[in-house]
Amino acid sequence: MERHSLLAGIRTLGVALGVLVGMSSLADAAGINGRLINKTPKGKGVEGVEVTLTAYRNEQEAGKTATSTDRSGRFEFQNLSSKPGETYTVTVRYQDAEYNTERIILQNVAATRTLEIPVYDATTDPSQISVKVQHVVFSLADGGLQAEELLVVRNTGDRACVGSKEVAGGRRATLQFTLPAGAREVKYGQGLMECCVVPAEAGFVDTMDVKPGERQVVFSYALPPAGGRLEFIRPVDYPTEAVEVFVPEGAVQVSSEALKSAGVVPGQDRRFQRYTGASLAAPAAIALTLDNLPAIGGGWRPYAYASVGILLLAGVAYPLVRRRRAVDAAPGHAGGPPAPGGSGVWRSETARPATPSLTEIAVRKVELVAALGELESRHEAGQIPEKEYRRLRTEKRKALRDVLAQLAPSPNPSPPMGERSR
Repeated sequence: MERHSLLAGIRTLGVALGVLVGMSSLADAAGINGRLINKTPKGKGVEGVEVTLTAYRNEQEAGKTATSTDRSGRFEFQNLSSKPGETYTVTVRYQDAEYNTERIILQNVAATRTLEIPVYDATTDPSQISVKVQHVVFSLADGGLQAEELLVVRNTGDRACVGSKEVAGGRRATLQFTLPAGAREVKYGQGLMECCVVPAEAGFVDTMDVKPGERQVVFSYALPPAGGRLEFIRPVDYPTEAVEVFVPEGAVQVSSEALKSAGVVPGQDRRFQRYTGASLAAPAAIALTLDNLPAIGGGWRPYAYASVGILLLAGVAYPLVRRRRAVDAAPGHAGGPPAPGGSGVWRSETARPATPSLTEIAVRKVELVAALGELESRHEAGQIPEKEYRRLRTEKRKALRDVLAQLAPSPNPSPPMGERSR
C-alpha cells in the first residue's frame, strides 16, 4: 500500500514538473504582436481585420497563420520559432489595399517584435495621383534604342487608391502607363510586379494599390528607329512636375521644342546630355527627335544598367532597388546602416576607405544590380549550375542589402513599418 502511494506521488510530481516546464517554455517563446492604425482622418475602425503571418524557412515559404484584430486593432502571434533560417512577414488586407512588413528575424526564444502598421481608407478616385519627376534614359542597342523610365509617383491624398476599372482576372487598374508608338520588349523593374501588371492597347496598367506618399516605378522598352531617326512621343498619364531626359553624348542629334538642354552628366563608360522640362499635364507629351542613330553591336543590358548609374551620380534620381531587408529582433536593434568597417561591403581597409563617399556607394550599387541582372540572364540561359547560381545570388544580394543600408537617407532611420523592439 505504501509502495503504491509512493508511485502515485512520483507520477503526480512528474506531471506537475512537466506542466511547469511547458508553461516556462511558452512564457519564453518568441512572438510577434502589434496593432493597426488608420491614418485617414475620421477613417473607419480597424476591428475584425484579418492579419496573416507567413513563415519562411531558409527563404522558402513554410506556412501561413491568420488571426483577426480586436476592438483596438491589436493582433498577436505566439510560440514562434527563432531558429536560424526562420523568418516572418505580416500581411494585412484592408479595404482592398495590401500592407506588408519587411522580413522579420526573431533571434532568441524570448524575442518579441511589436509592430505598428499604418493603414488607410480606400478610394477609387485617382485625382490625387501625380508624378513628381519622370526620367527617360536612352541607351544604344543593336540597331536601335533602349529607353528606361524612372518615375516617382505620388499620392498626395490621405486614402489608398484601389482603382475602379476592372481588367484581366477581375483586378482593377490603379496606375496607367502609355508607351510611345512602336515600343516593344517591355521589361518591368522596381515598383512593378509581373503578377500585377496587365498589358493594355497603348502600354500597360498596374493593379497594385497606390498608398499615400511616394512610390518609385522603373521599366524599360526597345524602340526601333526608321532610317536612323526616331520621333519619340511619350504621352504623360498624370500631372508631371518635372521631366529629365538623358541621351548618350555625341551619339545622336537631339531636337525638342519643349525640353531644354541642361548640360552633360558623367556615366561609367560615357557622358550623357541632359534635357529638362517642367509642369506637364495630361494629355501633354514628352516629345523629341533623335537623328543620326548609329547601328552598333552588343546588347542593351550593360547600357541600361549604366544609365541607372547616370541618374544616381547626377543626383537627380531616387534609389531604384529596394530589396526587403531582414529586421533584427534582438533588443536594442535600431535598424540603421552598418557602422564603417563593419559587415558591409566596404569592410576591406586596403581596398576602400573606412567611410566611402556617396558617389562610391552609388557606383557600387549599380555594379551589384548589373551583376545580379547578368547572373539571372546566365541562369535562364542554362550557362551556370543551379548550386553555383544560388550561392552567387545569395552573396550578391547580401552585398546589395549592405549597400542599400549605407544609402539610407539618415544615419538613424526609423524602423520600417513602425517596428519597435521591446
